[in-house]
Amino acid sequence: MTVSALGYWILIVSFAKGSEGGLYLAQLDCKTQTISHVQHITQGVNRPIFARFSADGKQLFVVDNKGDDPKTKFGALAIYQFDRNTGKLTLQSRTSTLGRGPCYVGLTSKMALIANYSQGSVTAIAYDASGALDGAETFAHTGSSLDPRRQKSPHPHSFVPSPDGRFGLSADLGTDEIWVYPLGKNPLMDQVASKIKITPAPGTPGTPTSPGSGPRHIAFSNDGKLLFVVSELDNMLASFKWDQASGQATAADVQSTLPKDFEGTSYGADIHMNPNMPIIYTSNRGLDSIAVFAHDDQGKLQRKAIVPSGGGHPRGVAITNEGEFLLVANRDANNVVLFHIDSQTGMLINTDKTLEVPMPMCITTLPRH
Repeated sequence: MTVSALGYWILIVSFAKGSEGGLYLAQLDCKTQTISHVQHITQGVNRPIFARFSADGKQLFVVDNKGDDPKTKFGALAIYQFDRNTGKLTLQSRTSTLGRGPCYVGLTSKMALIANYSQGSVTAIAYDASGALDGAETFAHTGSSLDPRRQKSPHPHSFVPSPDGRFGLSADLGTDEIWVYPLGKNPLMDQVASKIKITPAPGTPGTPTSPGSGPRHIAFSNDGKLLFVVSELDNMLASFKWDQASGQATAADVQSTLPKDFEGTSYGADIHMNPNMPIIYTSNRGLDSIAVFAHDDQGKLQRKAIVPSGGGHPRGVAITNEGEFLLVANRDANNVVLFHIDSQTGMLINTDKTLEVPMPMCITTLPRH
């Protein structure tokens, strides 16, 4: 196997209560295909749930489900400076997400895009190399859908930028819509005290998915022309043709992430693209597996395999930058499992290498070179 990185930093978010929770930093050795624990970080977080490294690897963005104001019960965004040579994390800022139950952060070069699940809103927080800046903007979603328990009100579950950074897309589990926000030019580039201006797209509030589906996470094809959405409630993977100029999505295909004979309860969770080929990976919580799909340039989907995740409730998935490895955070098994990705087929091979972490929820990786 040829690899372009000697190893990776692996940052795992633990949702465990008390002293066991926080952030766990580990290393992946590509040659030996092993994961080793480095340190446990609790400074700057109360009960983190999601994290993401910046594109340049110099910062780590962590969404904290438990914020600092007991009255509003809003969550918080903690931004750390990261030394990729030593693995040292230094807290730069901690700021309110302006909503309850934040569960996701997407990044542009100047904005952190937050999904506040419980609040039913999305928030954009400006940042620079020093941390968060003033001028956060929040927008409340409206609507509901079919499920009487889970869809009485909006529940944004992700908020990601389009590949060109011109739009922000939020998958709302409660309304069965992908809300598309034009991000526009960031005024903070010229004046730090200005506010970010993100305004809902004109016309309908979003791109409808199937009623009762509960869209959760979003991924784009490697060429940016296709949009993929995994839904939590109906366990479906949907594909859309994405118009990069207008920010409009046109439905292309939908396929189940579960086998036809499955009769239990399962919920879709995470989604990631293979960076080297038209292969998509989604996680199933209940069936406890990773579904592997191929797609063509029109968005036609073909499920190729369903691979056991190596533990219960695989909530978070990560793929290393060069596409050699996939890691799964199995929340109920308290482990992270390492898979090798076949460079010709994109299929997953369990390396039988794991790292014990209490209640892992999310994984993000960064090359060590």
